[in-house]
Amino acid sequence: MTTTTHDGAAVARPVVVGVGRSAVSPEVRWAVEAAAVRGLPLRLVHALDWPPGADPHPRVPHPEQTWSGRHRAAAEAVLRDAADFAHRHWPALEVETCAQDGPVSRVLREQEPQAAMVVVGEKRLTMAEELVTRAGLGATLSAHPRCPVVVVQEGPAPEGRPPVVVVGVDGSRSSRDAVAFAFEEAAAHGARVEAVQAHPGHPAVSDEAQEWFAQRARAELSEATAGWAEREPGIVVEHVEDVGKPAQVLCHRARHARLLVVGTRGRGGLRGLLLGSVSRTLLHQAPCPVAVVPPGP
Repeated sequence: MTTTTHDGAAVARPVVVGVGRSAVSPEVRWAVEAAAVRGLPLRLVHALDWPPGADPHPRVPHPEQTWSGRHRAAAEAVLRDAADFAHRHWPALEVETCAQDGPVSRVLREQEPQAAMVVVGEKRLTMAEELVTRAGLGATLSAHPRCPVVVVQEGPAPEGRPPVVVVGVDGSRSSRDAVAFAFEEAAAHGARVEAVQAHPGHPAVSDEAQEWFAQRARAELSEATAGWAEREPGIVVEHVEDVGKPAQVLCHRARHARLLVVGTRGRGGLRGLLLGSVSRTLLHQAPCPVAVVPPGP
C-alpha cells in the first residue's frame, strides 16, 4: 500500500484513525495493531469541530488561556497519549499526530486519498435503536469511500477470537477487491479466510431455482478466491454458500471472526449490500469490526 511522490519515490500510505476523547479506544487499539503488523505508518487524527460562534484562533495576548486554546490543548494531549500508547506496544512504529479543524466526517474524508485505510469507532445499536438513529460516522464514511474504511464497534473486544477473516462475495468487482483486502488481513495475522456467498431462500422458490442459486454461489466463490492459494499458500480458505438475507448470513458467520470484509456495492445475493438498511445492520450489529472496501481504480 504505497503512493508515489512528485520525484517518483514510493511512500507507504498510513493507517489513519479518528481519535475522539479516549486515547485507548477500541478503534485506536485496532489501528495501532493494523499498522504495526502490516509495516505501515500510523496517523492519529483528531477533528476539532468548533461550535457556532467559537473562534478557533483567537488573536489575544495569551490565546492558550482562552476556551479555544484549552480546547485545542486538550485535543493535542489526547493525541500525545494515543501516540504514547502506540509506542509502548510497538516501539518501532512510525506515528504521526494531526489535530485539524472541521467536522470529523469531513476531516477524515480529506485523509482518505493518502490513506491505506481509515479506522473509526461506532456505537453498537440494537435493532430498535437502529430504526430511530441517524447514520453514524462509520455509515457516512463507508457510503462512498476512497480507501478501505474499518468500523470498530464500541465495547471491549472479545478475548480469544480465532484468527478468521470473513469476506462477503457476490462476483462483483467490488467484492473482488474486498477478497484481496481479506487475504492481506489474513496474511498479516496468520488467519484463515472464510469466503461467504448468500443467496435467497423462500418457500415459493422451486428446488431447481435453489440449486441454480447454489451452483452460481459456488462458482462465484471459486472465481473470487482463484489464484490466492498460489499467492498466499499458507492461508487456509473455506467457501461457504448459505441461504438467507446477506446481512444476517454475514453477521452469523462473523460471530467468531476478527474482521468482516465487504465491498461498497454488490449484485446478486448481496445487491445493495452497503446502500441502506443492510449496511447499517452490518456496521452497527456485526459482532466484530467491519471493513468496507471500495473497488480499485
